[in-house]
Amino acid sequence: MNKSDFARELAIRTNIHKSEAMRITNVMLDIFSERLNRKEKMQFSGFGAFETRLTPKRMVRNPRTKEEVIIPARYKAVFKPSAKLLGELNADKAE
Repeated sequence: MNKSDFARELAIRTNIHKSEAMRITNVMLDIFSERLNRKEKMQFSGFGAFETRLTPKRMVRNPRTKEEVIIPARYKAVFKPSAKLLGELNADKAE
């Protein structure tokens, strides 16, 4: 699903025009980006949490040339699903 698909689904489920759903989607994504850029954690009960984590610098080796390169520390966005969401995802796997 891409952003346009999401906006279309939002429009259908909320009975609003697709352009309004796209505006809401863009605002939502802006809020997510701003909060993650400020290193703030966002939690949604029953769904999960989004946060930024710092990955430390590390040494890697190019397998072809054997040259060692340092990858600098950087932030990454991570999502941790809630227990409820994981339970729903794995409900059909229960035996």
